[in-house]
Amino acid sequence: MSTTFTRRAFLTHTATAVGGIAMAGTVVDDLLASSAGAAVGVSTAKPKLGGTLTVGLLSDVPNYHIFNGSQGKMDASGFCVANALYDPLFVMSLSGKVALPMLALSARPNANYTVWTVALRRGVTFTNGDPFNATVVVANYNAAAADPTVGLAIKPIIKSVTQVDDYTVQYNMVIPFSAFPISLAEQQIAYMAHPSSFVPTYTGNPIGTGPFIVKQWQVGVESQFTKNHGYWRKDGAGRRLPYLDGINFKTIVDSGSRNQALQGGAVDVILQQTGVQIAQLQKMSGVSVVTDLKAPRDPSVNCLIVNTTGTMNQYFAWAGEFASVGVPGALPYILKGQPVPTAVQDADYLGTLGAVNPSTLQWDTSLTPVLNDVTIRQACAMAINRSTYFKVVDSSIGEVADGLYRKSSPFYRNPGYPAYNPKKARELVKAYKQKHHISNVSFVIDIIQGSSSSLQAFSFFQQQLSQVGITVTSRPLVQSTLINNVIYGQYDCSEWNQFGGVDPSLNYVWFLSQSATASPAVGGLGLTSLPAGTNIAGAVNFAHQGDVTVENSMLRALAAKPGSALQKSSWEIVNTQFARVIPYLWLDVLVNAWAARSNVQNWVSGTAADGTTRCLSPDGGSCRWDQIWV
Repeated sequence: MSTTFTRRAFLTHTATAVGGIAMAGTVVDDLLASSAGAAVGVSTAKPKLGGTLTVGLLSDVPNYHIFNGSQGKMDASGFCVANALYDPLFVMSLSGKVALPMLALSARPNANYTVWTVALRRGVTFTNGDPFNATVVVANYNAAAADPTVGLAIKPIIKSVTQVDDYTVQYNMVIPFSAFPISLAEQQIAYMAHPSSFVPTYTGNPIGTGPFIVKQWQVGVESQFTKNHGYWRKDGAGRRLPYLDGINFKTIVDSGSRNQALQGGAVDVILQQTGVQIAQLQKMSGVSVVTDLKAPRDPSVNCLIVNTTGTMNQYFAWAGEFASVGVPGALPYILKGQPVPTAVQDADYLGTLGAVNPSTLQWDTSLTPVLNDVTIRQACAMAINRSTYFKVVDSSIGEVADGLYRKSSPFYRNPGYPAYNPKKARELVKAYKQKHHISNVSFVIDIIQGSSSSLQAFSFFQQQLSQVGITVTSRPLVQSTLINNVIYGQYDCSEWNQFGGVDPSLNYVWFLSQSATASPAVGGLGLTSLPAGTNIAGAVNFAHQGDVTVENSMLRALAAKPGSALQKSSWEIVNTQFARVIPYLWLDVLVNAWAARSNVQNWVSGTAADGTTRCLSPDGGSCRWDQIWV
C-alpha cells in the first residue's frame, strides 16, 4: 500500500555524534568496503557524460511555483524532485549514523541542546548567480515558519534562526533537542531555495543550488530538467557534476503501470512501494532492484490512520481556523487578553464532532462517530489479520508491523499490540452496539483514487471488518486531497504510511500534544472549562491522539544523550502506549524499491560534498541524481 504522507510530507532521513556533525571523510564506506564495489547500483567505473534519464514516480506536486523546502508539501516523490533542484544542509552517511556536510559544514550544540550553531559552506551560488549564505538560511526558515502548514510542523521544535555572521547561523530550539541535526539532513526544511520564490506573487520556476534546473513542467504528467552547468560540486576525480545532461520525471500513479513503463523502456528508473509490484520487479530481466528493507533507517509503516476524537482538527478549532463553520476559536480571545467564553472552549473541543457521511462522502456533524471509542479501535486491530495482509496484499515483501519500529531497531520492545482475534473483536462490537442502542457500526476509509493496490487493500479491510460486525465504505481521493482531509481532520480513517527514519526524533511533531487547560504562557491552550489533565493533539498530530504519557516520554527522549538508556526506554514507552490506545492500525513496513534498467549506472549511494564519502541514497524513497550516468 502506498498512500504516502510519510515521515517526509512537509518535513522528513538520523543519530549524530553528540559533539555535532562529523566532517566528510571520517566515515567508513561500509558498502564498498564489504563488497569491493560489487553492490547493486554502485559503480566505480569512469562515468560516461551526457544523456537524459527518465524516472517514473508516484505523484507530482499541485503547484511547482512554491515547490521548495519551506512551502512545499513533499511526499517520497516530492523529495526525489527536490534532490534535482536543491541541495540540503546535510546528508546522512551510508551507515545512517552521521550527518555529512553539504551546504553546511558543521553543527554544534550548547550544553543542553537548546541552541545549535551551524557553519555554512562558502562559494556556492544559486542557478540565478546569487550567493548562498546565512541570510538565505534565515529567509528559508522564516518562510517555513510563516507557511500555513509547514510552519505548524516546525514551530513546536524551532523557535527562531538567527544570523551570527555571513556564513554562520544559530537554530534556537523550543525544547532541548539532542538529535536536531538529523532534521537538517532528513527533513524537507533542509533544502535551501532562493528567497525570491517565497513571495506570494512569485510565478517563476523553482531556484535552487542543485544539479538541475527546470526546463518544462506539466504538473501531474511530466517535469523536465536540464543540467546546471554551474553546479558547485565535483566528484572524487575532480569531474564537475552532474554527469547527466537532463532528467525527466513522469508521474505514473498506478503501481502496475510503473512496472510496465520500466519493462517497456518508457522510463529508465522507477520508485515502487507496493509488494506485488516489487515481487514482479525482482523477477524482471534486464532490471536491477534495491530495497530499503535492511537499510540503516527504520522504514515507514503501512497503517490505517484513525481520527481518534471524531472531530475536525481540534488545534485548528482552537486557533480559529474553523470560524466559518461556527467554531470561533479560543486563540483570538487569548491574543486580545480576554477570557475565553465557556461556550467557545466547548466548541473548540467538540464543536466539530461528526463523521464522513457514507452517502455524500462529506464531513457531517449530524453523525455520531464510532472510532473515537477505544474499544472499536481495538476491535478493528483484532479484526485485521496483519499476517494475511502481508501475504495477500504486499506479497510477503517486508515484514509485519506491530508498532513504530521494526524488530531490529534499538528502540524496539514488544509493545503488546492486539493480536488477531476476530472472536474478541465481535464481542467488543456487540458490546458497543448494546451500550449505545444501535444496530450498525460503520465508518469511511479514504483510499487513493486510480490506484489498484489501494483499492485491493480496501477490499481486504472491508472483508475483515465485516466479519466482526463493522461496515466500511471507501472514499477514493487524489492524493493531495486525501492528505488535506487528514490534516484538517475531515476523515474517519485513511490508508496511510508514515514515520520511520534513522531516529525516532523525526516523528516528534506527528505525536505532539499540549495541555488543554494550562495557561498559554507555559505552552498550554487555556481551555480551563475542560477536565484537568486533558491534552489536545498538536496541529500535525493527524490521529488527534492527545496523550500525556506519549508527550512526556518524547520530551525525556529528546533531552537525553543520543544512544543513552533513557533515550531508548522513553521511545519504547511511546510505542507501547500506541498499542494500548490504537491511533494507528498497524499493517506492515513500507518497503521502498528502486529499479533501474541495465544501462543506468551508479544510482545507489551517491556521495556527500567531498565527492567520495558515500551517503544514504536511495533514502526512504528518495534518490540523489548528480552522480548517475547512462
